Amino acid sequence: MKRLILICSFLLLAFIIGCSSNENVDTKYFLLIVEGDENISDKFSKFISNEYSVVKSEYLTNLNIAKEKYPKYEIEKAPAVFIFETGGGELKQLKLKTYDVEEAVKFLEKTKKDSQ
Repeated sequence: MKRLILICSFLLLAFIIGCSSNENVDTKYFLLIVEGDENISDKFSKFISNEYSVVKSEYLTNLNIAKEKYPKYEIEKAPAVFIFETGGGELKQLKLKTYDVEEAVKFLEKTKKDSQ
């Protein structure tokens, strides 16, 4: 019985420590923006700052180049915005794929960091 209580206590402690350490991890984002004929870079420039969680961006002005460079994302038209969550490494998870610039802006506005 003591062994069971000890094991349960250890697992509970490990769970609490694991959860609390994840809260301190800042989520970071990478932007891939395919502009096409429309210049939309000014709508996204403010997000690449210390106030927001965007750490890097890539702007492509040619839809065909974007399709060649990123074929797995099946880019249908421009403008297109892809927002990836980064885990601090090379791996990126696609969080948003949209052809609606305002939808992307609204998503990024939610990434504003709290004042310190």
